[in-house]
Amino acid sequence: MNIRRRLAVLACLIGIALASGLAGGLLGHRVARRQLEDRNNPQNWNEHVASEFDRVVKPNPEQGARIQAHLDRAVQELQIIRLETIARSTNVIGRLVVEVDQELTPEQRKSFEAMKPKPGELTLDVLNVGPKTNGIQSPPPKRP
Repeated sequence: MNIRRRLAVLACLIGIALASGLAGGLLGHRVARRQLEDRNNPQNWNEHVASEFDRVVKPNPEQGARIQAHLDRAVQELQIIRLETIARSTNVIGRLVVEVDQELTPEQRKSFEAMKPKPGELTLDVLNVGPKTNGIQSPPPKRP
């Protein structure tokens, strides 16, 4: 086999390895992102914990119903904490924007305008919660 043919084969193998690595990296990133989104959804916490508890502990039906009620209550509390945290964070960011804006020149304010968070960027859909009904936070609508 001559040197030119060996280099062509080596180049093809390197290309295949790079393409495989890139495809695997992109696929892995997509899967990891989906898992992160699912993990951040309070409704999924409830389902995951309940199924894992059933699998490991194997409670009887009466215990399962009582335990599920405790779990549902805890998830509602976690959703409230999450909404309060987002609201407080938004207030801090809003104050920061106002304070920084006061320190800038008119030219700098024009540039800073592009960095400012837009009103309504944080919606219930972003927070993975639905609107409140009867004072209780409902789960978000299921994605297709």
